[in-house]
Amino acid sequence: MASCNVGVLVPLQPGAPRGTPEEMPIGRAALRLEAEGIRMVFGAQAADGAVTGFVAAPGCWLPVERVAVVGAYDRYPSKLDPHGHAALRNGLGGLPLVNPLSLTLLCRDKLECQRHLEARGLVLPQLEADPTRFPDRLQEWGAGFLKPRYGAYGVGVRRVLPRDPLPPELPGAVAGAPEPSLLQRAVTPPDGWAGISVRVLVQRGSDGGWMVNPAVARRSATDPVVNVARGAEAAPGKDVLPESTLEALHALVHAAADALSDHPDGNWLAELGVDAVVDAAGQPWIIEVNSRPRGRLESLAEADPGRFRNAHVEACARPIRFLAARAGGHR
Repeated sequence: MASCNVGVLVPLQPGAPRGTPEEMPIGRAALRLEAEGIRMVFGAQAADGAVTGFVAAPGCWLPVERVAVVGAYDRYPSKLDPHGHAALRNGLGGLPLVNPLSLTLLCRDKLECQRHLEARGLVLPQLEADPTRFPDRLQEWGAGFLKPRYGAYGVGVRRVLPRDPLPPELPGAVAGAPEPSLLQRAVTPPDGWAGISVRVLVQRGSDGGWMVNPAVARRSATDPVVNVARGAEAAPGKDVLPESTLEALHALVHAAADALSDHPDGNWLAELGVDAVVDAAGQPWIIEVNSRPRGRLESLAEADPGRFRNAHVEACARPIRFLAARAGGHR
């Protein structure tokens, strides 16, 4: 069987990763891919197109040095450590990176990402970036969500009503670095709920086609921010959402993936995390797209491993297969 090596850019503490590969979904994915002839090289050091770090083996992590790779899957925290990320990119010497930094930056900017999607025909809840217009917009809409322009993981997001404080800046994902505020129109949720949101991971398969993973629904009867860390319920979308809602959501997710593929670096776009909310009529609305999706199917796999553990491992493996196939290193 032909083989190739794919770098996985991650921050590593001194010494091997904790535990064994079998204890982690990404480790199990690495062992599965090794059997297919694709080796994942986890590292935070790169030079001359080679990565130094660790590879998975049954029961342990093995250190390796300067392993030539065909490209790299980027999970390095570029926002928190831009200099380290730049050094890794330079060390790869122009090899393909998924997802490309240019698309990560586009998705990180909620305003520019929404403009990109809207220019390609998608309809999202209205967005206002001018703080002087926030009060008028809220009077027009009745309610909105104030969020940091470049934020992540729900930091700083709040639901606001007319006459609520509307600060022009909010805390962002990086401590001590406030970001410009954006105001997005609130979508009226279904009766009995303060909010229902859905997170969908969409990924490219080895043939380049988009594959939609099982949706994760989050809902709360009291909290419109609908964050699991704040007490919202998480459940498989297929268990709690109407089939018509899921069908409409899948169409939107495919449209968003296609729209972001229509980018100069879209050829190397491997996965997206699409966040949507459900309105009173059961229709989904995309509210933002994340090029560094977290969690994948983790919450579903933990709650019901019999149904979702394998899907979680496959979600970890899929971007690596895509990169190996597209880079021409695996046949």
